[in-house]
Amino acid sequence: MADRIAARQSALVAAPSVSIGGFPFLWNAASGTYPEVEVDGRARTEDGLPVTASVDLHDVSATAGGYSAAGARAEFKVPLDALGAKRGPGVRLSGHDGRLEITRSVMGVPLVVTAALTLTGDTVTLEPTAASLAGRPLDPANPQIVAALKAAERKIPALPLGLVPSGISVDSGAVTVHGEAKDVRLPGLPGEA
Repeated sequence: MADRIAARQSALVAAPSVSIGGFPFLWNAASGTYPEVEVDGRARTEDGLPVTASVDLHDVSATAGGYSAAGARAEFKVPLDALGAKRGPGVRLSGHDGRLEITRSVMGVPLVVTAALTLTGDTVTLEPTAASLAGRPLDPANPQIVAALKAAERKIPALPLGLVPSGISVDSGAVTVHGEAKDVRLPGLPGEA
């Protein structure tokens, strides 16, 4: 299973780990069906961001051409420090109460903007909810703040296995893109009969 996934995902930086759930295992293996298969891996986006992926495949069964799963759910985590580094020197990102906090120095004074992340289709948008300059409150609807966050919108690259983005969340260390898919196919490897 790990070989099938690794052969189709060029962004992986190492072979994924795969764990197969279900009891009794030997019965499942003999019948070629598994209630749950968990896949964990590390990858890099095209622009070099590190991603930790966790995919849960449900009702996996062997087919003539490989494997199929009735459904899949996934989480793709990108560290906030890596995202901040992509925004430029002096930008620090942190997560608080499910929101993204962006800190940047403006003429030696800290500007802090808090934003809610939303997912519209496959695009991540940021909506300002609070702002301060040198600890003094600013109107988060300030046109410059809104324009800066609009410029930071990002389209999520195509997810593996036919997964479709279904949500986004942020915690103290990472932004997580959630994905779902139905009728997932893992074709056989080249040269397999």
